[in-house]
Amino acid sequence: MIDHHVDGSVRSGARGEFGGLIRVRPATSRLIVCLRGHRLDLDLYDKHKPYSHRYRLHGTLCEVCRAQEGCDPAARHLAEWAHLDVTVQHAPGADPGDGLVLVAHPSAAGTLAGRIELRLDRTEVGVVTASPCASCQTATLDYVHVAAEYRRLGFGRTLVAAAVARAPSFRWTAPLPDGPVAQSFRARIAMRRRGPPCHHRQQVRSEGEPVSSP
Repeated sequence: MIDHHVDGSVRSGARGEFGGLIRVRPATSRLIVCLRGHRLDLDLYDKHKPYSHRYRLHGTLCEVCRAQEGCDPAARHLAEWAHLDVTVQHAPGADPGDGLVLVAHPSAAGTLAGRIELRLDRTEVGVVTASPCASCQTATLDYVHVAAEYRRLGFGRTLVAAAVARAPSFRWTAPLPDGPVAQSFRARIAMRRRGPPCHHRQQVRSEGEPVSSP
């Protein structure tokens, strides 16, 4: 459980005072369906816009899902989810601290790869690395990881959306990872496995190779 001291106070969530972990979606201008596929753009039910104190994010609540989950205690909790604006990415050391935020690190020397962390109350819960090339307008999604206790909450998809948000007009590709869990996640990402090779990336790697000692 996360436990942080901020200005002399403790924000741990151990007693559930900030609510539980709910699913997260990248924020969009218009929502059409809920997590179960119920349409939200029709005037069938009242619209509710809850606020997650756990994440410090606004969200959406589907009344149909809430009624369904109320009748079936064993149903997955999909009625409520929070919205994270993936275009808001803080610099290292400049994130607001509490809540769910994205922190973007610049490319390391000798590479084109950048790193974006997803942090919950200053603790890293997921990370994505990507290699965009402005010269050829291509980008590769290199690596996505979410801590085991935070999976199945939409964190992985949110990280992918955050990476793409940095170069939305580029042609994105993603390799096929090892392992059934990673491959299952990869199969949900609408990116091709490979594309034309990026010669600029190869050049950067070559120039960034360390000189071997005699």
